[in-house]
Amino acid sequence: MRALLACMTLVIGCGPSADGYPYLREAGCEMPCEADAGTDAGPPGDAGPPEIPDEPLEDWDETGAGPLTGIFAVEVVIPARAVVEIESRQLYRLRLLQREGEVRTKISPCRFALPSIPSVATLTLPPRLEEVLRGIAIEDEGPFLSAPDPIGATLTTPTAIVVLGADLDDPASDPLPTMETPETAIDQDMDGNPGVTIEADTVLCRVRPQEAYAAIRATVGMSATIEDLDRLEGAVIPTLDQSILGISDRCLTAASTIQIEILEGSRFTAIRVGEDEDLDDNGNVSCPELTWYASRLFGDFW
Repeated sequence: MRALLACMTLVIGCGPSADGYPYLREAGCEMPCEADAGTDAGPPGDAGPPEIPDEPLEDWDETGAGPLTGIFAVEVVIPARAVVEIESRQLYRLRLLQREGEVRTKISPCRFALPSIPSVATLTLPPRLEEVLRGIAIEDEGPFLSAPDPIGATLTTPTAIVVLGADLDDPASDPLPTMETPETAIDQDMDGNPGVTIEADTVLCRVRPQEAYAAIRATVGMSATIEDLDRLEGAVIPTLDQSILGISDRCLTAASTIQIEILEGSRFTAIRVGEDEDLDDNGNVSCPELTWYASRLFGDFW
């Protein structure tokens, strides 16, 4: 999980000089901009609960399900350094179905909070890309629990591969598209630009925000020793790869060459959710509901 957000961070923070990037300038607007409206409301007490799409609970046979079975809100915290230390966070929905040592897993990204690099750039996922992320579901099943009794056992989720902005025959090993070889690039967020779009608000740009267009690959996994069936805490293990396909304006050149170092200590916290977070009372807790309650579950950051 950590890798996907780390990769988003590195889209602006790493890579070759942006001098040669094609400019696909339909991004940006004269300040002040009218931002695209998001699909989520804020935490309880802001402007009322969000509209919840009709997303019923997955039709899994829970016969013989063990005590770890349920839906969890997952927060991933990623420390990094870009001249100064920064921090990024991700919010996920995780569903588990446990039968002794066998576990079925399904994880879906809900919201990414990208870092602000002081005096350089603030990164944001546009609503279009957040919709793409919410359409991703990584599902697997196997002997992911080290013992039939969850308490004291280790849960290790399988390594999953996430590719954004590219259509690869072999997602694990095929090269990502580049400016020189763009054949496998796709406009996944359907905004008219190659790859997926990330907004960058930097003081060097007169028209703000501007955009970077990227293809991204991340492998993700997590591990935790279970001490509490309602709260899991552990480590996140990532790898990442990315390719810049274009930028909207030359003013992003400096931001595109900043090097970001992912530090040790990335971690996750998973909290069981249920009726209290089920706003539409349909037996499921979906990403919009988890986003709405994130500040209550994980603190004021959200």
